[in-house]
Amino acid sequence: MKLQYLLLLLIGLSFPACIEDATQTILFEQGTVIMAVVGLMMVIIALAYSLGTALHIPNAIVFAKDEMYHLGFSMMLLLGFSGIVVFSCDLTGMFFTQTMGTISTGSCYSSGSGTSPNEVAECYISQEKNDARSMSERYIQKYLDNMMDSTFAWSLALPLFEAYTATAGAYKRIVSNQYSMIMNSFLVPALMSISMQKFVLLFINENVIRWVLPTAFVMRFFPPTRHMGNIFIALAIGLYVLVPMLYAFNLSMYDVVLNDCSAFAKAACDNVIDNNSCGSPATTCSNPDSLWNVARLLPQAFFLPNLTMALVITFLSSIHKALRVIG
Repeated sequence: MKLQYLLLLLIGLSFPACIEDATQTILFEQGTVIMAVVGLMMVIIALAYSLGTALHIPNAIVFAKDEMYHLGFSMMLLLGFSGIVVFSCDLTGMFFTQTMGTISTGSCYSSGSGTSPNEVAECYISQEKNDARSMSERYIQKYLDNMMDSTFAWSLALPLFEAYTATAGAYKRIVSNQYSMIMNSFLVPALMSISMQKFVLLFINENVIRWVLPTAFVMRFFPPTRHMGNIFIALAIGLYVLVPMLYAFNLSMYDVVLNDCSAFAKAACDNVIDNNSCGSPATTCSNPDSLWNVARLLPQAFFLPNLTMALVITFLSSIHKALRVIG
């Protein structure tokens, strides 16, 4: 397994870099702290080995040798981490390109363009956010318009007779309530969820290598927090490499799976939203505010992020176990 790990580092270094130098970033952010921890560990190892040899304490000698191995492995991991990230990036990128080139015809991906999963994910999440925001604004406006129209009334008054008043627009209060229900139950929560996911994606692409990894290696060098450091290293790889690819696949559903409105037009049609045109599927599919377009937002807003979290947690557990076994 150790030989396979070394081959992974060498193969990764042979690929063209798809991100900035991760090792250089780690040393730039926390190089002083890492060197201080390494120096402290070397002193502790030397003292433990000297005392164990002088006083014939086997446990101290074993501790010193064990920590020397962990220190050497951590240094090798730090120096070769750029290769690991580059290899992972290129491997997932190649798989993503081959797959998306076959199934996707959406505006955010064009076959052969070399578009990365990060760029595709950011493009799709921005597109969904804009759609959710536009629909929310239109639903709010229609809610207010129908609410105002529902107050329309006319009166008939004749001298010496009673006055009669008819609220001719009262039914629009029901229409207004329907727009309000859809807006508050689906559109606004979806907009909030997608907006937060976009923020998280941008944070991952810009800050994980810069902030999470340096902290992870500081903890990896220090024995009491070594296992926590392994978890943070696995977290950094999972967030930076796996999450964008999963998001790119999930978000491509917006174009690949949910682009055929005509097959579901009758089920998605609503007489209020579609202006009493349920007999014409073309009207429903051309309506930007139809329930079909509302439904397209829901998988990424509520279900698919949870699926991504489950896969990332499984990945973290596997990488953490591998790092514990190796060193």
